[in-house]
Amino acid sequence: MENKIRVSHRQLAVMLAKAMPIDSDDFKNKVNEFTQVIQNLPAQAKIALQSAYIFSGKVPREEREDIFQDLALAVLKAKTKDIKLGYAIARCDWRNWWQSYMLRQHFNAHNLSLESELEDVDGNTVYLRELIVGEVEFERKICDSLDCQKVMQSLPSRVKGIIQQRLLGKAVNVKDRMYLSRYLKGNGAKIKAMLAIS
Repeated sequence: MENKIRVSHRQLAVMLAKAMPIDSDDFKNKVNEFTQVIQNLPAQAKIALQSAYIFSGKVPREEREDIFQDLALAVLKAKTKDIKLGYAIARCDWRNWWQSYMLRQHFNAHNLSLESELEDVDGNTVYLRELIVGEVEFERKICDSLDCQKVMQSLPSRVKGIIQQRLLGKAVNVKDRMYLSRYLKGNGAKIKAMLAIS
C-alpha cells in the first residue's frame, strides 16, 4: 500500500504552482522552488501534502484546491509520521466530503432544496430538511446505542451488575462503589478509546 501512496515532491510542486497565476516562463522556476521547499518540510507536513494530493485528485476539478487544503489540514492536525495513517485520515475526510457533495448534486439535478416539499411514508407533506434531520438523528442514536453495547459487552460481569443496579436507580453499597471507582481509574482510557474508534 505504501508504494501506491507515494507522491513525488515534484508532483506536489506542480500542483501547487498550477494553482498560482504564473506566466509560463516562470512556471518551471516556481516548480523548482516549491520542490526545494517541500523537500525541506518535516515528515508530518510531507505526509499531509501527499495524502491530500491523492484524494484531492478524486474530486471534480473546481473543488480540488479546497478539498486539498481541508485534507492537508486534517492530516496535519493528527501530527502523524506514519504515511498509512495519514492516508487513512485523508480517505475518511474525503469520503465524508464526497457523500455530502453527491447529496448536493442530487438536490441540484432534481431542483431540490432543503425547503422542497415531499411526502413521507404516511402521505403527509413534509420539508426535505425535516426528513434529513430525522435521518441524521436516527443514525446518531443507533451509533450511540451500538457504542454503549460494545462497551457493556467488554466489561467484567461484576462491573456490569453494578452499572445495571445504578441504571435501575438502586443503591450501590460502598464496597461496590470502591470497586467500580478502581476499575474506572485503571480502565477508563481503554473505554474512552473504544468509544473514539467506533
